[in-house]
Amino acid sequence: MSLDYQKLIDWPFPAVTRRYGQEDCIRFARGFGAGASTDWAEADRSYLEPGKGLQALPMSAVALADGEFWQMDPRTGIAWQQIVHAQETLRLHRPLSSEGELVVTQKIDEIFDRGADKGAVMLQTLTLSEPTGATVATIEVTTVLRGNGGFGGKPQDTPRPTPLPERSADLVLEIPTPPEPDTLFRLSADIAIAAQTQGKPQAMIRGVGCFGLAGRGAIRMVCGNDAARLRSLSVRYAGPMYSGETMRIELWQMEPGFALFRMHAVERDKPVLSHGVIEFEA
Repeated sequence: MSLDYQKLIDWPFPAVTRRYGQEDCIRFARGFGAGASTDWAEADRSYLEPGKGLQALPMSAVALADGEFWQMDPRTGIAWQQIVHAQETLRLHRPLSSEGELVVTQKIDEIFDRGADKGAVMLQTLTLSEPTGATVATIEVTTVLRGNGGFGGKPQDTPRPTPLPERSADLVLEIPTPPEPDTLFRLSADIAIAAQTQGKPQAMIRGVGCFGLAGRGAIRMVCGNDAARLRSLSVRYAGPMYSGETMRIELWQMEPGFALFRMHAVERDKPVLSHGVIEFEA
């Protein structure tokens, strides 16, 4: 399918205002798996109990920025049936409040051409700001457009991720995914893939839910479960995550305030996230 590089770079994304309350933050937390296990009851309490002590999980910014599937617009020239959500980075510029109003803006930064047989790579930035203009968070999204390579664009020149150490992980944690097949961040019926494991129906969970669950685990591992200490979180998506299964996060402390991690589905013995990076207040 033909891709018009300049048309996409200039795509007119409208600014969108998101008003949200504590009930939304709690709903997002549950979508990230909070409350799914009694073993996590104490750790999840500050994300689930409304009131002055409620903490908004920083990954909720990704849920708040989530919008329409604009790539389905035929004017984009994107073969949306062949797109792959490849990488995501969340950067916090100030703590995310448990209620308020944010303005979401977005732009396409670059599109690289990997050739007709390998597709294209699109880099996109979403910014969440207070109505005053103060930036709260930025989200960098990398999408592979498998059906749009060979449009004549520049080759990909983004740096390779930092490799994980060959030594054993410094910290290992297991965390359950949301148990309900109708969990908040399940794939929509249009593109959902149903799974059947030991006779139990499961739903494939969207990238935002996977990102949020990994963030919960990493915050507990290196931030003392204090979400306000998170500065940035980055992942590469390596495979699907389903409801009702267990994730294992392996984490390597590289230097104060900086760690690498990966996430693996225990029961299926399959990778879910690779080359995870977390930066935090040490």
